[in-house]
Amino acid sequence: MGCYLMAPLVIFDFTETAYPYAEENFAGRTVAIGPKPYFLVPGAMRDFDIPGGADYTETAWPFVVWKPLCVFYCRVKGYELPCTWR
Repeated sequence: MGCYLMAPLVIFDFTETAYPYAEENFAGRTVAIGPKPYFLVPGAMRDFDIPGGADYTETAWPFVVWKPLCVFYCRVKGYELPCTWR
């Protein structure tokens, strides 16, 4: 249980937000998935494009495993959840 609670500190960068690749706004609010995973977390990114950065999807394992944390993050920051989580 302790590893589950401490691992997000190593996996996510809480100073930045991960935005989904296929959805931008809903009900006048920006859609976000949660905190942005660090660059070296395998399988967190959907696509990496040097000029555009990284794309994320809510089905990537960090967002699935720590979904309650991601939902809480979005609510606190004022973001709307992705359509598959609503």
